[in-house]
Formats: sequence, C-alpha cells, structure tokens
Amino acid sequence: MAHTIASSDAARTLRNIEGKQAKRIASCFGALVLVFTEYWLLNYCAFPLFDAVSPWTREISAAAGGLALIVMALVARWKPGMLKKRLFSGILASLAAGAILTLAGLYLNSFLTLAIGASVATIGISLAAVIVGVACMGLDLRVLGVCIALAYFASYALRIAFPYLPIEANLLLFAAVPFLTLALCSSLARPILRQILAADSPADAAVTSPASYLPFVHQVFITLIIFRFIYGYTLTFAETDRVPIFPLLALIPLGVYALIRLVSKRPLDPDALFRASILFSIAGFLVPSIAGTQNDLIASNLLSSGTGLFEILMYFVLVALSAKNTPNALVVLTWGNAMASLGTIIGANLGRLANQYYHVDYGMIATVSACIVFGLVIYILATQRNFSFGDTIRKVEPAAPLAPSERPADFEQRCRMLSETHGLTAREDEIFGLLAQGRNARFIQEKLVVSYNTVKTHVSHIYAKLGVHTHQELIDLVEGKRETP
Repeated sequence: MAHTIASSDAARTLRNIEGKQAKRIASCFGALVLVFTEYWLLNYCAFPLFDAVSPWTREISAAAGGLALIVMALVARWKPGMLKKRLFSGILASLAAGAILTLAGLYLNSFLTLAIGASVATIGISLAAVIVGVACMGLDLRVLGVCIALAYFASYALRIAFPYLPIEANLLLFAAVPFLTLALCSSLARPILRQILAADSPADAAVTSPASYLPFVHQVFITLIIFRFIYGYTLTFAETDRVPIFPLLALIPLGVYALIRLVSKRPLDPDALFRASILFSIAGFLVPSIAGTQNDLIASNLLSSGTGLFEILMYFVLVALSAKNTPNALVVLTWGNAMASLGTIIGANLGRLANQYYHVDYGMIATVSACIVFGLVIYILATQRNFSFGDTIRKVEPAAPLAPSERPADFEQRCRMLSETHGLTAREDEIFGLLAQGRNARFIQEKLVVSYNTVKTHVSHIYAKLGVHTHQELIDLVEGKRETP
C-alpha cells in the first residue's frame, strides 16, 4: 500500500515537472515569435510612417535603442546593483511613454515629439527582447534550438498578413506586441534576473574567473556586427518608398531548417548553421554581379534566407552563453544585441545608399555586392578558421561559488612554498595569499589600495605561473586537492 502511494506521488510530481516545462516552452516560443514579429513591424510599419514626418526619426530611434543597450551592458558588468529595483517597471514605462509620444508625434506631425517617442519606444522594445533571452535560459539546448527556429519561421510566415491589414491595425500591433511579450515571459525571467543581480559584479568576478566571462571584443560579438550588417543591408536593398520588400521564397529554407530542428534529437550545431548562413548570404550578393541585370527578388530571397538563419544562430548563441554563466547573462544579452543593432544601422544605411544607384547604374550595385562578398571572404579566412561558436559555448566555465574547506594546518607554509616554487614576486605573493583565503578582486583592490587593472594583471600572472585557470583551482591547489603542475 505504502509503495503504491509513493509511486503515485512520484508520478504526480513528474507530471507537475513536465507540465511546468511544457508551459515554459510554450511561453518562450510565444515570446520569441512576438520579438521577431516586432522587429518586422518596426521596419515595415513604424519606420515608413516616421519618414512622413522626418526621415531622421528612424535613424535617431535606432541609435537610441543601440545606445541604451550599450549603457545597460556597461551597468550590468560594473554596477549590476543599480538594476535591482524597477527594471520591469522601467521597461513598461518606456513602452507606454514611447507609444503615447509616438502616436502624438504622428498626429501632430511634430518631429521633436515623434523622435523622443520613437526613441523611448525603441529602447523599451530592445530591453523587452533581452528579457525574453533571460527567460529562455531555462530551456535545454536542444529545446532552445527548436523554439528559436520554429519561432523565427512562424514570425516570418506572419509577415504575409501585414500588407492586408489597415495601417492603423499594424500600428496598434506595433504598440501592443512588446507588452504581450513581457506578459508571456516575465514570470520566467524574474527569478533568473534576481539571481543575476544578486551575484558579484561580472567585472570583479572576471578578474579571478576569466574563463567564465567573455570580453566585449570577443569574436562572437564582432561576428554579430558583421552579419547583422548583412541583415540591415537586406532590409533596405531594393526597398520601395523606404518600405522593405518581403521575400516570400525565403520561407522555404527557413521552414526546412525549422523542420530539421524539430525532428532532430541533437542540439543545434551553431557552426553548421553559420556555414549555411554564409552560403545563402554570399549567393545573394553574387546574383547582381553574375546576372548583370536587375534580379532583386532572387537576391533578396537568398539574402533573407541567410540573414534569417543567422538570426536563429544569434539568439541561440547569446542565450546558450548566458545559460553557461548566469551572473554574466545580462551583459552577454545586452552587449550582443547592442552589437547586432550597430551592424543593422550600418548595413541599412549602406543599402539605402546603394538604392540611389539602383535604377540609374545597376553596375554600381554589382560592384558594391562584389566588394561585400570579397570583404566577407577575407573576414572568414582571417578570423573564422580557428574560431567556433560551439567551442566558445563549451569553453565558458560556469561561475560556481567558491567552496574553500577548512584550511589545512600547514596553510601558510603551503602558500609560501607555492609562491617560492613558482617564482611569484613580492606583490604577486601578497595577492596570492588573499586569493588563497577566498578573497575576491574587489576586496584585494580595496585592501591593497591598487587599481582594478593592477589586480587583473597580477592575478593573470599568478594564474599563469601556477598553471591554474580559475579561483577555485587556485584554492584547490593550496589545499592539496590539486597536484602542482
């Protein structure tokens, strides 16, 4: 009887866990669809309306969104405690104020009101996308890949409907979608955000755990700029009245890839997806050069396929990196989206510049496309040969809390012996002793009255001399749990 009751309780618990996971998957999928859809509404619906008041509005608002993400990344890295209060309410206020001011600016035909409103709204939209990334950190890698691929395909298919809706309906959707996005994912994101903001600042933790934190100039972020440049170029290439064309046939490769992810039992391979994205993108740029005539639909379909696959890749990599090291998640998501925004702005303006020659000198378009292809090939040959998205994700070490046990009786002697054996300088020996006691970079900086960069440099030298990579490995070495290299 007792065994039957226990089995029943276990089965009930398992069903509850599965039910919660299914709810998380559904919420993340829905939020991702809305995020991808919102970016299309921004470019298809909102920006063309802004242009009627002033074409500078879209540039100002796009720059404001990117700048806000950069500021958010810097704050999250150095002073995350500043974000503990009113983060969600701040995003909601930004979305509400932005929507009201944007509508007022359009109604009054006021450039100043519209520019402020569009900028505030874009900031809210950008931050809402980051919150969705935080919520998706709770998914395992296989499910994450399926959700992102299916969500992008679904959002791309939804674009078919927008031209048939009144412009007022599209504008209403543009204003409402970010609120729906937050409603879907806020309950999932809040506990993860509390965990992120309760940890030490990533800047301090990166000093003693460098393998857990990506620098701002990491190849991942540089690649985001370059390939989001292609996305921006694709948005504006051959646009009519500054409204992007909709390459319908790009649904085929995007749908095929979503189906592959759905039936595959293996996690998404970011490097294979990157190669596919490159092939489609280069093919799209080569069409004008090879054909020598205006084949904008063919080129746009190929480019949209390539950029769509890269969008899936980008979101997967950023969320996967964030999940590997939760304390640094907000930095990775905000900085990654900021670099993507920067690339989009540059690409969109180049595409718009190329459009000026579209009906005048098509040879110019072919030349620009060939130059972009040449630049991409150079970039890939120069940087991608020894770089792997998959390896980058795997090599990020989780920032686990330090677990020093009771100090051995000969603690001081062991520290002195290790210091002498590995040739630590006097200052390095002093810092090594504090690290061995479990002290973090902030404590060392204040204790020794030295700069952050000085501590970082000394810690780097100490790790290299001792042959360790993390603070925990150093402590284990002193406590005799790790052999001396």
